Amino acid sequence: MDGLLVKPKNKEAIPFLKQLLNNLSNVQSVEIVKPTNSRTRKNLESGLKEVKDMVAGKKKGKTLKQLLDED
Repeated sequence: MDGLLVKPKNKEAIPFLKQLLNNLSNVQSVEIVKPTNSRTRKNLESGLKEVKDMVAGKKKGKTLKQLLDED
């Protein structure tokens, strides 16, 4: 099923919009989500890509000693 993302202009509008949407008969559910930190997400995605490359043999991993010796 398709979804709908509504971005209020300010935080104070969230309770009103949530109540309004919950009272509509065509709305199945309303969920408040917080945006993720894009920098954190990018770092995680980069790390996962590195791990996939290592598992696929495209990239060589470091030993624990090498990681601990890094400054």
